[in-house]
Amino acid sequence: MKMQGWVIGVTALLAAGAAQAADSVYAKVGSWEISADTPSRCVMQRFYRSKDGKKIEGLTVLYAADKEGVLLLWTNDWMTYLPVKGNLELGLAFRKGESADQSWGSRNLPYERIGNTYYFTLAFKSADEAQRILRDLAASDHFGLLLGPALLTSIPLDASEAVVKLRECSTSGGRAQ
Repeated sequence: MKMQGWVIGVTALLAAGAAQAADSVYAKVGSWEISADTPSRCVMQRFYRSKDGKKIEGLTVLYAADKEGVLLLWTNDWMTYLPVKGNLELGLAFRKGESADQSWGSRNLPYERIGNTYYFTLAFKSADEAQRILRDLAASDHFGLLLGPALLTSIPLDASEAVVKLRECSTSGGRAQ
């Protein structure tokens, strides 16, 4: 699988704004927008603004049914203390109600700053991991990233129907059914 090339290419496309200008919007589910990147790869994305309007972060999920892989991109404009490029070990956590699931453990996320935005990427290359991350995104209320024991961010998901549409988009060639 040539997932690394895909990661680099997709990050560059997202940085250029191409994800928002994809062929067409496949579906809009709540705050999530789903669009086709290629006939068998679809993108689900959502952006969040802090209450004071000074910080923006986003969560983008790329699903490639043909490669049986998922690429998770977390973006933010507020980690200005980081170098332009590097890796950061972050813990992944999902919350459903009062229950937190940290079974994903910590992962090394490569990142790069493009303009004022930091792009963190995490590839799930095996079919089992890809399906598990999609299930967790669909079933959870929040997605969190931890820096050591401290919660770095907690992003509300409400993504159950969006994940259904993401899968549908990727398996239908990006054409609405």
